[in-house]
Amino acid sequence: MYRLRTSFIGQWALLFLVLGSCCSAMAQDLGGRVVNTGGFPIVAATVRVLPGGQFSTTDEQGFFLIKGGGSTSLLTLEVSHVAYARVTIQLSDGAGSPLEIVMADAVTDLDEVVVIQSRILQKVIENSQSVIHIDKDFMDRNGTGTFSGALAALPGVNTMNVGVGIAKPMIRGMGFNRILVNNRGIKQEGQQWGADHGLEVDPFDVEEVEIIKGPVSLLFGSDGLGGVINIKENDVLPENGNAIDITSSYQTNNGAISNSLAYKGRQDNWFYNARATHQDYGDYTVPSDAFTYAGFNLPIFNNRLKNTAGEELHFSGTLGYRSQKLSSSLRVSSFNQKAGIFTGAIGLPRAYNLQHNGDFRNMDVPRQENHHHTVTSNTTLALGADRLEVDFGYQRNIREELSFPGAHGIAPELAGSNLALGLYLDTYTANVRYEINPNDHHQVLFGGQLQYMRNQNDGFEFLLPVFNSAQAGLFHYQSFAIAPKWNMNAGIRYDVGSHAIEQHLQPVYDRGTLLPTGEFEERTPAFERNFHNLSGAAGVVFKANFQNHLKLNLGNSFRFPTAIELSSNGVHHGNFRHERGNANLGMERGYQADLTYLHQSKRFFFEVAAFYGYYTNYIYLAPTGRFSPLASGGTLWEYRQDDALFNGFELTVRYEFSTGLRADLAADFVQNLNLNSRLPLPLTPPPSVTGSLEHAVLPHSKVLEDSYVFVSGRYNFEQRRTDRNERTTPDSFLLGAGLGFHLNLFETELQFRLSANNLFNTAYFNHISRYRLLNLPEQGRNIMFSVRLPLNL
Repeated sequence: MYRLRTSFIGQWALLFLVLGSCCSAMAQDLGGRVVNTGGFPIVAATVRVLPGGQFSTTDEQGFFLIKGGGSTSLLTLEVSHVAYARVTIQLSDGAGSPLEIVMADAVTDLDEVVVIQSRILQKVIENSQSVIHIDKDFMDRNGTGTFSGALAALPGVNTMNVGVGIAKPMIRGMGFNRILVNNRGIKQEGQQWGADHGLEVDPFDVEEVEIIKGPVSLLFGSDGLGGVINIKENDVLPENGNAIDITSSYQTNNGAISNSLAYKGRQDNWFYNARATHQDYGDYTVPSDAFTYAGFNLPIFNNRLKNTAGEELHFSGTLGYRSQKLSSSLRVSSFNQKAGIFTGAIGLPRAYNLQHNGDFRNMDVPRQENHHHTVTSNTTLALGADRLEVDFGYQRNIREELSFPGAHGIAPELAGSNLALGLYLDTYTANVRYEINPNDHHQVLFGGQLQYMRNQNDGFEFLLPVFNSAQAGLFHYQSFAIAPKWNMNAGIRYDVGSHAIEQHLQPVYDRGTLLPTGEFEERTPAFERNFHNLSGAAGVVFKANFQNHLKLNLGNSFRFPTAIELSSNGVHHGNFRHERGNANLGMERGYQADLTYLHQSKRFFFEVAAFYGYYTNYIYLAPTGRFSPLASGGTLWEYRQDDALFNGFELTVRYEFSTGLRADLAADFVQNLNLNSRLPLPLTPPPSVTGSLEHAVLPHSKVLEDSYVFVSGRYNFEQRRTDRNERTTPDSFLLGAGLGFHLNLFETELQFRLSANNLFNTAYFNHISRYRLLNLPEQGRNIMFSVRLPLNL
């Protein structure tokens, strides 16, 4: 609801000149006031111009001003506030200014705010998918030092980790290459096929994320069977100026020290930002003094896992331009991590090897060194009512594992260095999307994607061969209203893909002398595989009213087998096993149904989502029960294919009491079945229930703002549904607590947070953690303190 007024609003209201000629397209300022239905001003509402992306935030009197908002020809304003229904205003030439915008007194309209960075995909996703939105505040509250660690607080999302510095997400029981990370418009490619390969994203450099649960192959292509983590472009300053943001944190369990410095600037249509982050952490503490490995009971000295320290250094920078019809940005980022691997993870450890040398921050071998460098370009062009989006990206992913050659059956003088395994992946990506809007209730979308990857290797060990991979896809999508309360969407997609695998001959070493025999073993033959697929999806949304929405999505998703699944053949020490690929693997196909009911009012939020999926030729890595013939190879695991079923649900409930108390409850459950073995698939997370109580403290204080205290608990059910030769995991309960507040001193706002995880120092196992294979419990009690200082210069 909105009203246009041509008179002045108050004596100091913003003055605007309305251009009367319909042929004129000169830029002009846009401004006005945002009020509720009672006529009272709304503070901190966001008013955004589309296209263009300029935005402003209302002041204490509800006024806003957007400099150079442009001609009102085909102009759209998006107005949002956390406590009110979102408003979309379509203006035309000659519309009066200033504006008075009236927002309904309820957080009920579920149509999401459209963001310039990925507006086209945003509208598609929100139609019938199950989506969770999180912001910078959520990341700060749930921060653990890794980006994936913060996501584990969400229902339906779990974290697979190696220690505390390496983590990757799972959605609805799916991980690895079935979870796609769309980082600022570009699909992030690294070594995501391995559980010990973390998600290479700076946790401090993320301001807004949406978790899309369920199949998204229609929009993103292969690898999107389980869901997408969509990291959005960070916001720019609303007006000319400069800002600095300083964040520091400390964790008691491993002495982790994190510091991040960010800079943002804007000058008219130009904007720019930069960030540098450094993290340093020591060996982490577990609530146990022993563990079992290969039948041996081994000590954990001082309750600290030797050689689990790490260090990270990340950089990023963006330069961009935004006008009424054009938005374009160029982003460069560099993620750099060095992390120790627990000494008991490679070879057969002895008690004396686990004794600390007194330096808990020392990183010895075995260890991994990871680097992920990216260059990303995002451009959006408004063509009348239509829009064109083009994304380009280049990624250089470097992963190196260092170890002593003797532990791998190779004489040290022959190896030349401690580089056991080097993986070097170059990825080139291009995306194009064109949106046609015949009217306000109909959207037509055409899109295409191209990707090329080149992988090379190095080191005295072998796991993956040299290979080239390419993928290309075209899709068409339409969304339209079939009735006042009914929206429907449907699309179709065609993809092709190919892998060219090079032969690899590995030298054979004598196990007695550790010297080469002069013979070579063919680990991987040379071969090529080509794939193609036609898929589609359809969905419907019923909006009974502002408070109640019902969504149904039916999708046919797919995934091409990766070069790793086809051709790997070596010891993967991070997973304590020999992994062997299968060159005859076929393409995965999934047929999924998602049903979501959502109710949202001013104080009460309720969402339940149920899903069911049938998959043909589902690829998984399974233990054979046999030992590897390779030195220190452990057990032999092979990639296999079988038909499988997945089903489950997620539940989220929130209620805000008038006293300032808020209660949250979340539950998730997923189960699967291998239709050939009639057993569950490996690495399936157990069901869990999470609850929390949060109370606002001193809500009307002018010195302490946004102050709160909370207590939370998480119960993980026992996981007895396991694959053959996979361990079961007992249940566990974890208690957490914390507080936070904003301190206003001398017109400067300091933001403090204090949280404690695993308060009872409970010894528990994470079923999908890689150290679960060693019977190593997860991190013990950890108290985290952080302070953030945002400065507007």
